[in-house]
Amino acid sequence: MQYLATADLQYVRINGKKIAVYHWGFMGPIVLLAHGWESHAGRWRKVAPLLVQAGFQVVAVDAPAHGRSEGRHFTMLKYADVLRAVFQRFGPVDTVIGHSVGGAALIWAMGTLSPALRPRQAVILASFSTLHYIMENARKLVGASDTLMRAMDDYIERVTGHRISYYSIAHMAEKLGDVEALLIHDRHDRVTAFRESESLVAAWPGARFMVTEGFGHGLTAPQVVSTVLEFVHGEAVGS
Repeated sequence: MQYLATADLQYVRINGKKIAVYHWGFMGPIVLLAHGWESHAGRWRKVAPLLVQAGFQVVAVDAPAHGRSEGRHFTMLKYADVLRAVFQRFGPVDTVIGHSVGGAALIWAMGTLSPALRPRQAVILASFSTLHYIMENARKLVGASDTLMRAMDDYIERVTGHRISYYSIAHMAEKLGDVEALLIHDRHDRVTAFRESESLVAAWPGARFMVTEGFGHGLTAPQVVSTVLEFVHGEAVGS
């Protein structure tokens, strides 16, 4: 994508994989951007240049197995590991903006970071509140049996040490009262249910909520972009 060609691109090795990290602007507070499933850092082409014009540095990543990053398999947890490493290597990060699974991965990463490394504020777009929600959606999509889902739960426990029910993004959000948050979700989102952001807002102390109508899952409409920029600038945003 043409906009990505304007970035300073470097590859950072995280957990044995080369991860593409894009950097625009080299002065001012850092804004870290995390895209969603089957996307890449280019999805921020409407937001990133406006942030740079406003005096911010922008750092964006391609998630594992997405864009220019290496990997054959993707999970929210692997993405969270990458984002946690980016916090540690490129920080301090002032603000994060994440879409869909990128938002969930950011929440998980922030919840497992030292409070000293957490950003000042976060914008989470159309995300979900539990890993169980994603697994249930996948089960319905492929028509998986209960036996297969139990086997998957067993596998996740063997690999990570915890069952699927442990991975509650909302529970992590409860720990983030020190991060000022704005969550945005379209009421008629066909990819991630609106109630998922309602659960996140209820869990996140002091979080603000912008509800849209007709902007879909992508949330790239000019009204959304302007609201995000107002929030990052510290201007009032209606709940």
